[in-house]
Amino acid sequence: MEVKISDSVMFLSTTKVMWDTLKVMHGNEKNPSRISEIYERLFELKQGNKSVPNFYGELKGLIDELEMHQPAVTDVATLRGYHQDLTMSKFLSNLSPFL
Repeated sequence: MEVKISDSVMFLSTTKVMWDTLKVMHGNEKNPSRISEIYERLFELKQGNKSVPNFYGELKGLIDELEMHQPAVTDVATLRGYHQDLTMSKFLSNLSPFL
């Protein structure tokens, strides 16, 4: 856990309270802008100077995080929602700031 995150929960009374607090602060539900960021990072990710294990670890971390936000489903309506969220997020994040 990153220090800046652990600092915000280190004095809570139990582990459950800590994890519940973290879920509220960094919730996995309906966060289209974060999902869009994950996709961008996935599409831009290259091995570069990283070792194969480090490259794979970074790739796996992004895929695991995406799975938290968008669990695998077979429901067509949910899949359409995922697609609409990504489309809208991509559209809004790439609008000209001069409009």
